[in-house]
Amino acid sequence: MSNTKKGLIREIYEYRHLLYSMVARDLKGKYKSSYLGFAWHFLTPALMVIIFYVAFTGIGIRSSEIDGYWIYLCIGMFPFVFFRGNLGQGSGCVVSNAGTIKKMYFPREIVVLSQVISTFVMFLISYLIIVSMIIVTGFHLSIYALLFLPVILLLSFLFTIGYVLFFSAIVVFVRDVQHFILAVSRVILWTTPILYLASDVTGILETIIWYNPFTYFIEVFHSIFFFGTAPEMFHLQVCLILTVTALVVGMLVFSKLKPRFAEVL
Repeated sequence: MSNTKKGLIREIYEYRHLLYSMVARDLKGKYKSSYLGFAWHFLTPALMVIIFYVAFTGIGIRSSEIDGYWIYLCIGMFPFVFFRGNLGQGSGCVVSNAGTIKKMYFPREIVVLSQVISTFVMFLISYLIIVSMIIVTGFHLSIYALLFLPVILLLSFLFTIGYVLFFSAIVVFVRDVQHFILAVSRVILWTTPILYLASDVTGILETIIWYNPFTYFIEVFHSIFFFGTAPEMFHLQVCLILTVTALVVGMLVFSKLKPRFAEVL
């Protein structure tokens, strides 16, 4: 590890209290005026899971031939919301913290870390709800497959940090990039195998979904929780390559542009 990276890690650690306060602000701020407050982070995904369960089992809606479709849908939907949310909102996190950046010095990477950590906490809460519901409904979970969960969670977290570093730095200088990202993110749902099985797709859509980096992460989550099997090694390898690439490119671009943030903002 280079001295520059060691220095950055040391500096972030020195400002860890600021990071903690920014994460706490993000987690508490959304529901700060409500009576239930932080509990909504549990209630919101719980209500969504229950609605999916009732819709696809209780009242007989059948939009897919997948057995346990509501589970398949939930397993893919929540990590997708994490990825897409950071793609859209994360790309503007530096700009949205312009006031703080211009007023005081701190490692600018903390803005990105606070954004990704707070959304990752909400993602983990959602998955706790899903796993609880899966257990309650008697759906089989493979202990062996769950051994791969820490790996994909770590890769998902680091991959997201990488692309948020990249896009948030670019958006400071070219604001249109965020608008473009928001427009594209609206159609990404249909090119990610969440509503359908990747194996069922043919034609041009089959090519498109495998060029979508989110597909590989979602497929690993499906393997672990829905199919109860070890993820395909190829999928894990692609996730690793995407993560390393995103981190390296994101860190390089962010470190190159961050000295001018305060000036441009």
